[in-house]
Amino acid sequence: MSSQQAPSTSATILVVDDSKLNRDLLGEYLDALGYASEACQNGEEAVTRLEERPFDAVLLDIDMPELDGYGVLEFMRTRDELQFIPVIMISGRDDVASIARCLELGATDFLSKPFNPKILEARLSGSLEKKRLREAEQDLIRMRDALTHMIVHDLGNPLSVIQMNLQMMRMLGEGDTERLGHLDRAASAMGTMIESMLDLSKLESGTMPVHPTDVDMAAFLDQVEAEYAPFASDRELSLVVDVEEGLRARADALLLGRVVANLLANALKYARPATRLQIAATRRDGSIRLLVEDDGPGIPDELHERIFDRYYQVESADSGIRAGVGLGLAFCRLAMDAMNGAIRAESAEPHGTRFIVTLSAA
Repeated sequence: MSSQQAPSTSATILVVDDSKLNRDLLGEYLDALGYASEACQNGEEAVTRLEERPFDAVLLDIDMPELDGYGVLEFMRTRDELQFIPVIMISGRDDVASIARCLELGATDFLSKPFNPKILEARLSGSLEKKRLREAEQDLIRMRDALTHMIVHDLGNPLSVIQMNLQMMRMLGEGDTERLGHLDRAASAMGTMIESMLDLSKLESGTMPVHPTDVDMAAFLDQVEAEYAPFASDRELSLVVDVEEGLRARADALLLGRVVANLLANALKYARPATRLQIAATRRDGSIRLLVEDDGPGIPDELHERIFDRYYQVESADSGIRAGVGLGLAFCRLAMDAMNGAIRAESAEPHGTRFIVTLSAA
């Protein structure tokens, strides 16, 4: 028995080797460490076992009859439930090409026979701990998402009541028209935020319906300008739209509209008063580029990628304003991925932020 402490939680290890001596030796060693184990004599049998039940780790040989270790790794890559099971290769091969191929196919580690038991113990313990931490992280993400869905669902009901009453007040001619306009736009922005939170999980899981069509960018941005010019006016900002003639992009118009809505919401929030917001659509290298630029405090260059992470926030040292708040930019990145497009941020001169959306030309 090793001097290291036995695992506090039992794990079940699948041993795959065509040598009975090696299977028995590894089984006895795992038993001494406190792990349960099952053994297979070839890759075909291993695949069957992996389909029947989950294992915490796999000790896998390369050279076996019927299906070798490479084949087992390739099979595991095709199954979502198996991709994150740690696989430690234990093989008589020790050439660089064999090791590299195993790692490329998803193996966690590689030990050459005859292996050092203490090294195997350390590698196995470390792999199982990483797996446990990843599973704990995934559980927390699922709990967070479930809580988000519950909160968003509950927010939707009172928002609907507010919007219906605003519509009724407009119809009856009650209240100040300008103030009602402010409230209506604020409620609309809140609705967009709620919708983004609901759809983010759909985009991550690939269940969000995407319907690409040929989008006339001039007509699309005319509609954007009509909808967001009043928001800009509320902030004493001018909204400038510039579109090259004849531009048509291949995109889901509704999803692209949501992306632009999130980018404009950020721009409206952080732009300095009495400046301008600019939207431009141009053709570049066979693609359509859509630019949304503000004259706000800007975002440090080193954070231009991180702002697309869920819940990531960055605070400007000069203004104290937080950029990349919430889920809007995370939604934009996932939505563009779903449309086979791209989005990135860069600094605008002399200050401000420019978002660049790249779409396929129709």
